[in-house]
Amino acid sequence: MNCKKAAGLLLRALDGRLGEKERRQMEAHLLGCASCRAREKEYREVLDLLRPGRVPEPLPHFETRLMAKLRESERARAVLVWPKWAARAAAACFLVGLFFGAGLLFFQPRESLELSQAEILLLRNENPLTEAATILDQKKPEERNMMLIFAAAEMRPPVGR
Repeated sequence: MNCKKAAGLLLRALDGRLGEKERRQMEAHLLGCASCRAREKEYREVLDLLRPGRVPEPLPHFETRLMAKLRESERARAVLVWPKWAARAAAACFLVGLFFGAGLLFFQPRESLELSQAEILLLRNENPLTEAATILDQKKPEERNMMLIFAAAEMRPPVGR
């Protein structure tokens, strides 16, 4: 038997779950292998400590000291969690503000710019006073006054009655 197989069977041997043939092979291997004997001794010591009735009594005030340390670690954990969340919250707020500002800048409705009639004529490189000149050149004052009234009416927005 090799050491690898012996290590696999060692715990079963200590629990008494090996067959007669495997037990004899294990005993023969343990007689010739010092490392497996040391491992068996170590396993036996651990099993002896785990047997019922062998539990050592805790030191005085153990529970009080343990509870104090647990409360202290809970406070320390709560304190350590806050900066991590605060940094994430600050970054998230910054990004939300950035997107909101960008939305206000890029998606705000554009005011339609309406040009006056004189501005349109100037853009066409025409004289804006030609129409006024033709009105003022009228010989009859009645015609001139009527043309001025109609021109003024065209400029004003319609008023609902």
